Amino acid sequence: MLKRIRTQDVELGMFLHKMEGSWFSHPFWKSRMLLEDGDQLETLKASRVEWVQIDTARGIDLKPAPPPSRPVAVPNQRDRTFGRAGATIARRAPAPVSRPFDPLSKERLSTKAEMVNANRLVRKSVRAMQKIFDDVRLGKAIKLKRLEPMIEEISSSIQRNPHAFMAVTRLKNSSEYLYLHALTVCTLMISLAQQLRLSPEEVQQAGLAGLLMDVGMGHVPQESWDKNSPLTPEEWDVVKSHTTLAHEFLTLGGEMPEAVLDVCLHHHERLDGSGYPHGLKGDEIGLFARMAAICDTYDAMTSNRIHRHGEDPSRALLMLDEAQTLYDPEIFQAFQQAVGIYPIGSLVRLRSHRLAIVVEQNRDDLTLPVVRPFYSLSDRCFVKAEDIDLSNCFGADQIMTRETPEGWDMAEWPALSAKLLAAAG
Repeated sequence: MLKRIRTQDVELGMFLHKMEGSWFSHPFWKSRMLLEDGDQLETLKASRVEWVQIDTARGIDLKPAPPPSRPVAVPNQRDRTFGRAGATIARRAPAPVSRPFDPLSKERLSTKAEMVNANRLVRKSVRAMQKIFDDVRLGKAIKLKRLEPMIEEISSSIQRNPHAFMAVTRLKNSSEYLYLHALTVCTLMISLAQQLRLSPEEVQQAGLAGLLMDVGMGHVPQESWDKNSPLTPEEWDVVKSHTTLAHEFLTLGGEMPEAVLDVCLHHHERLDGSGYPHGLKGDEIGLFARMAAICDTYDAMTSNRIHRHGEDPSRALLMLDEAQTLYDPEIFQAFQQAVGIYPIGSLVRLRSHRLAIVVEQNRDDLTLPVVRPFYSLSDRCFVKAEDIDLSNCFGADQIMTRETPEGWDMAEWPALSAKLLAAAG
């Protein structure tokens, strides 16, 4: 029997028949399953799915509401005897107290475990970024004390697992693109700053710069920056003005570090002088602005937009590497180390004649990530998505080559990759 219940009422042992709402917001690769894993349950409850249908013939039913509690009669004091005739008082051990999750914990977690925390943090951070962009449109000053806790939580998530938060922010939808782009660039800037071994204060400033560098886009009409055709010269001038608008607005607040202001103004400058707004060259561009140029471009290239599909992450790295005159080569090498040779979301072909998506990095050997095969080339069919740690499979499988969705005529790859990345594994 099928029964419709709220997601927050789902329990282990229930058979999930259907998740309501947009397919893109569903957190699992498959929609029908017996919920037996606590991490799966947490991921479902942290998702945007509000209602589900369960099959009570294949799993447990929703527990009936408990009856109203009755007052408990307290025995007369003279009947409180122990070891003798009369009433006895049963003493129960106190229930164990579960320790709440500490969002600032630095304890290492797997990608699968950290994605539960990252999902919650991304949802909370998107709401905060919406408020920030709204405040900018209204001319309200941005207070650092509102942003510092967000930066600290994102930084902590990256230290627990450097790839989980990034995997969640890759699941962008068009209505939230600006906010998720800001969060993704913030994450990339923090990871890159850590890879460059910058000081803790510089790491925080790098994250803050990534978060705020595009706030000037709040004053640019959406039809200009998300237009599905070439911009007119006038429209392009409006889009480019977001750098000076952000710099001027944040300067007026009087709280922003100079390095953050510089990134807002110069993250579109290029080493060969072809960037804007000032056409700076080489060392005229600050360190953080050179970092931001790579992080911003990489996320823009790999993001799905209304009018185009994003590039495969591995291909995006190759394209950045080929544009040697535009980006700092030493910073790019550090960036590649930070995101991995096969970044999360990359499509690869395995020796076992299967297509797979990269779901986790191996920090000891970037050539041996964790992959999730999903399609058999021999049998020409989808297969059950199970993770393979290539560093711990004793050579049973390996990556043969990077692949592109276009090479396999996968028009639906953005939605498919989103489902695969969101799978609990």
